[in-house]
Amino acid sequence: MVEDDKIFELFAESCLEQLRGIEAAILDLESAGPGVLNAKVAAVFRAAHTIKGDAGAVGAAPLAELCHAAESVLDAVRQGRRRIEPGLIGELLAVFDVIRAMVEDADKARTRDISVETARMAALLEDSGETSPADNAADPAFPDAAPAEAAADERIRKLAIPARELDILVDRVGELGIAQARLASLSQRRADAELRDVAEEVERLAALLRDQVLGLRLLPIKVSFPKYRRLVRDASTALGKDVDLVMEGENTELDKAVIEQLNTPCIHLLRNAVDHGIESPDVRVALGKPRRGVIALSARQEGNDVVIALRDDGAGIDGHKLWQKAVAAGRLDPARPYDEAAALELIFLPGLSTADAVGAVSGRGVGMDAVREGIAALRGRIDVDSTPGAGATFTIRLPVSLAIIDCLEVRLEDETYYLHLDYVEECLELPPGTALRQGRGVMDLRGRPTPLVCLRHFFGLGGETPATSHVVTVRRGDGRAGLVVDGVLGRKQAVLKHLGRALGKVPGVLGGTVTEAGDMALVVDVPELLREAGRTAPHA
Repeated sequence: MVEDDKIFELFAESCLEQLRGIEAAILDLESAGPGVLNAKVAAVFRAAHTIKGDAGAVGAAPLAELCHAAESVLDAVRQGRRRIEPGLIGELLAVFDVIRAMVEDADKARTRDISVETARMAALLEDSGETSPADNAADPAFPDAAPAEAAADERIRKLAIPARELDILVDRVGELGIAQARLASLSQRRADAELRDVAEEVERLAALLRDQVLGLRLLPIKVSFPKYRRLVRDASTALGKDVDLVMEGENTELDKAVIEQLNTPCIHLLRNAVDHGIESPDVRVALGKPRRGVIALSARQEGNDVVIALRDDGAGIDGHKLWQKAVAAGRLDPARPYDEAAALELIFLPGLSTADAVGAVSGRGVGMDAVREGIAALRGRIDVDSTPGAGATFTIRLPVSLAIIDCLEVRLEDETYYLHLDYVEECLELPPGTALRQGRGVMDLRGRPTPLVCLRHFFGLGGETPATSHVVTVRRGDGRAGLVVDGVLGRKQAVLKHLGRALGKVPGVLGGTVTEAGDMALVVDVPELLREAGRTAPHA
């Protein structure tokens, strides 16, 4: 039984890989030209044929039968007996959704009643003048069978590693890096040339291993793009809109953990773009716009960050309407003068929406705050820009990897803390005579007043701030802020670990890490710390 389960697990993994390509190819059928169309249909046919054969080999007869029914419809399209139309695309997507559900559940694959699905496939064949998919026992020959065998050979040459095992491997490599740092520190303290040479060689090998292992976790963002195409198609069909999703930078790589957690924010943004952004076809025509709206999803790498932009050419965000609703809801001071940038930021307030009615896709006034929180949890940020009548752009900036981060190690009393190096600007001594009141203060930084937050006070360590304290200046939106620490120890790498359910979410703390001495240290969430410090600042 265990062996059978293992065989089905390998079968499911192979099928899910095929199904990802199938959905993308089916979505392409709506806009593909004649030459490309034939190739896409042949590709879907081959993949369905492969799944059918593998399903029969593992005893999943209903799954094999359903694949055969879909294969028969595809053959009718391939031979020109069935025309491509939106209804057919929808039926094919639906039947492969059922196939996916069966692939993911061994019991369903072997016992599910598929009579409804096979009847729908038979109806499609009747429209093309054929009788029944079950009668077509012999598989039609086609010249592209060889690539399927080549693909099978390619899978044999590749090893599928469970994501959990890869996460453990990254953790181990991180711990190896910590051990290597301890070895380097030991070699510096001891006047032993041979030990120093070994330490340097271990450092070189550990760095190579770290880069290679982290590279294994990087995936092209295009692994998520096909599901976004399906989402936009389904949402626009439900709303009676005509929308084209254009994607760029699909080969931009991100940590798999980032991609997984990025799905929910992106799905919400895309639904909002279809529902609130893109106008109905008649409205667009009346406004002099093309009947079909466009949503552009792009990704690019900038240094250690990945920038994802989602743009639409719809109605844009009505900043004045948001401002009025915020005032009416008591979320904004009525005496405050209107500010366009601040008005757009109001879209991230929970419960605030410009939608006049609740829709089936979106419009409940919830979700954009969750989008921002989800992006912040990935150590990223999201910005919005809009031109009324011309559309809106949401820009997400994220780190490429979450596993191992470069940090600045600082000291507070006898404890060490880590600051993410991406936020650090510079380090300097606290100017003499700078007053700190309840852990807050202001210093002059080259003619500009810079707010200060004393980390000793923020984390409740008590004691007096040393006279020779240091300030680490960090980015704060468009400006800067200073974090007052007892001392700066230097640049280090941290293997970020979650604090666990017992501690939960601690304000201003991103996670924990292990120091070279084997002790635990906290990794500071700089943006969250500054926001929390602003909320708890003493009043004059």
